[in-house]
Amino acid sequence: MAQFTGRVVGDYLVGRQIGSGSFSVVWEARHRVDGTEVAIKEIAMDRLNKKLQESLMSEIFILRRINHPNIIRLIDMIKSPGKVHLVLEYCKGGDLSVYVQRHGIVPEATAKHFMQQLAAGLQVLRDNNIIHRDLKPQNDERML
Repeated sequence: MAQFTGRVVGDYLVGRQIGSGSFSVVWEARHRVDGTEVAIKEIAMDRLNKKLQESLMSEIFILRRINHPNIIRLIDMIKSPGKVHLVLEYCKGGDLSVYVQRHGIVPEATAKHFMQQLAAGLQVLRDNNIIHRDLKPQNDERML
């Protein structure tokens, strides 16, 4: 983590912003004691209606139990006023869209490998009654 913002979330020093969505911002962070790199997804709860808040909490409960190589691991959840911070495994390789930008046209065998990994991860989510509502190359980090 090259830059430190001065913010602290739980036991984590927050670095640069690495992503954002409709309801959240994702930050690079590092554990204060052991230096483990993580991603912290900061969700603004006031932007979620009651049903979405309940769905989020249910999915967090399930994701805490899932351990699969094609699903980013949920390490911790930290609540603060108006926000929920999901401490997630950090994937240095970036997402699938970055891979395609760097490498150009992907050979068929590589594309097949990525799709098999994606299908395996989605199957685990399906088995746990979770729907991935934002499937796109920018959200597919665990395939690289």
